[in-house]
Amino acid sequence: IQAHYDLGNAFYRLWLDPTMSYSSAWFEGDHSRDMVEAQRAKVKRALNEAGVSLAQPGQRVLEIGCGWGGLAEIAASEHGAHVTGVTLSTEQLAWAKERMANAGLSDKADLRLQDYRDIKDQPFDAIVSIEMFEAVGREYWTSYFETVKRCLKPGGLACLQTITIHDDLFDRYVKSTDFIQQYIFPGGLLPSDKAFREEARRAGLEVVNAMAFGPDYAETLRRWRADFHRHIAQIQGLGFDERFQRIWEFYLAYCEAAFDMGNTNVVQYTLRKAR
Repeated sequence: IQAHYDLGNAFYRLWLDPTMSYSSAWFEGDHSRDMVEAQRAKVKRALNEAGVSLAQPGQRVLEIGCGWGGLAEIAASEHGAHVTGVTLSTEQLAWAKERMANAGLSDKADLRLQDYRDIKDQPFDAIVSIEMFEAVGREYWTSYFETVKRCLKPGGLACLQTITIHDDLFDRYVKSTDFIQQYIFPGGLLPSDKAFREEARRAGLEVVNAMAFGPDYAETLRRWRADFHRHIAQIQGLGFDERFQRIWEFYLAYCEAAFDMGNTNVVQYTLRKAR
């Protein structure tokens, strides 16, 4: 996973939107919307679902997989939160720390190069995790949910956004290695909706709300692919060869088709500790 994100900030900057969000935007039913607005809407919804509110300034929020810092910035600047974020990518961490410093928010964030399983902090008021679960690997699903439960205060909420695979396709998918697992995310595995809920329940968490927005991911991928194609000369200039470019263009198109067909979906799940 580290290898995927450490391809370099210069590479991702060429085709991601200015928020540097490498996850689905939420267009709220309007695919003509600006990508930056739609990425912000996704983040704001996740924070609201997790109960992170400006009415309660200073809430301690844990972000599992903090990426380039887009959510941390909004949580700190617009929701009054203090964010602890963990990532395994040195490239992302450097960018995220600089981003928070440039926004004058360094005192509102503790961003770390740390495995989520090694978090030893006091429980948090809220937890958010955007499209990190897919990369965990099935053998670590239990420890992921157990970490969420352990790190969440009683009464706290977690909002976890993840890509899912259709329940009917899950068993066959688990038994084989697809293109994504082979070339893009070795070790990663998508849950089905049913598998996600069952694993959460087993760890003592319950899903209290869920919003699926798969068509929005197809639109997000369409835009990424167009921008990737538009910047192909610059991508070549970074030293990525033709084989790499073909694999990545196929990856983006392959994922777009899967969301268009409904084979995959993207869901924001809101969870709490089971009563």
